[in-house]
Amino acid sequence: MPAHSAVTGFADTIYAISASIPATFDASGYGALTFTPIGKVESFPEFGADRSISAFPGISGFEYTKGSPQYGQGPMVAGDLPADVGQVIVKAASESHAHFSMSLTYPDGEIHYLDVLVGSWKLNQQTESGQMKRTALIAVCKKPVVDPAT
Repeated sequence: MPAHSAVTGFADTIYAISASIPATFDASGYGALTFTPIGKVESFPEFGADRSISAFPGISGFEYTKGSPQYGQGPMVAGDLPADVGQVIVKAASESHAHFSMSLTYPDGEIHYLDVLVGSWKLNQQTESGQMKRTALIAVCKKPVVDPAT
């Protein structure tokens, strides 16, 4: 399957969540799940492998080693829609110790599947002219799975 052949944007990306985890952590496993779109997502955290680098200051010179990969953690911001089924699942995930699955479907058809924990579901305080928004702390727990556009 082809990968991106040009720079693409995030407009019209569909962010979705499932209360299930796949039988196998690959595109076919995630593809067998039912995902519910999350309404009015404004921003999503960066994700992908990130490893710390440690230095050992040996007498004959420094040696560097890599730590274990972390796949990302940060805020997902969405307009507050209490009746949105996707947001209801995100809220439930924030109150659970269980892992959930997410899919991000980009405009060109590529899908990124994520195994996540949701650490919070907070109402953002805004100014008089601001909109009511929610922030969920999303932690990506496994290496993201990419299903390229067909």
